[in-house]
Amino acid sequence: MSANSRPFFVLAREALGDALRRRLVLVIAVASLLSLLVVDSCTSCGSATIVRNGQSVAMPEIAGFSALAVAIACGLWTLILAGALASDHLAEPLADGSAGLVLARPVGRGSFALARLAGALVIALGSGGVLLIGAGCLLHARQGLPWPPLIAAFGASAAGAVTVGALAMAASLQLPRIATLLLLLMGVAGVAAANFAGLFGAQLGGLAGLVDGYGPPLVSSIAFALREWIAPTAVPGNALALGLRHGVWMLASAMLLVHAFRRAELD
Repeated sequence: MSANSRPFFVLAREALGDALRRRLVLVIAVASLLSLLVVDSCTSCGSATIVRNGQSVAMPEIAGFSALAVAIACGLWTLILAGALASDHLAEPLADGSAGLVLARPVGRGSFALARLAGALVIALGSGGVLLIGAGCLLHARQGLPWPPLIAAFGASAAGAVTVGALAMAASLQLPRIATLLLLLMGVAGVAAANFAGLFGAQLGGLAGLVDGYGPPLVSSIAFALREWIAPTAVPGNALALGLRHGVWMLASAMLLVHAFRRAELD
């Protein structure tokens, strides 16, 4: 570890400790457990069969699509968690004055903001990872679906979580928390709806087309990672293009967060 990166990791560890002491983490743990129970129920329903001429016939297509829906739901849960945790993880120390005490040390504002973001992301990605692993084990055991695609799906969820978390944290410096949360839910829902429409072949125009074609591929990248569960050609997209879009949005959102925090006034 270089001398330049050591302060960042120290700040990130402190940010993670602050996040773990919040009561919201207990709520997240309970909600994640309930979500895992829902996943358990959904995966048991996914192994659907029909009766034709008195004989049971399996429907692997329905099983694959239901499994894809479960995994995408776990990914969206991870994104919303990242935004919710980040929505006050920087604004709170800024409001209570503790950020000024930390910045009195030889610490840059950019490092402090990104470290707070990293602390929130660790919890969100940990919770999302547990859900995806649980879903993958259940789907593999009950429906015979391969679990390796979930690794790429988790990577896509993590990239989206960085973007959503950074944008939510930047917005929280200017907006009240309730407004930030509403903006978070509306933004994730809007992008997800546009991505879903694009996946089903809808001809999108106007704002929806721009969001699906140039916005962060929050759902598109997860679905593309899991295309093997239904058919390799059933999900449109290109791995390189989706990866580049994620990279651009992660970099842009992080730069926006750093810029917004540098302009914020310390109490």
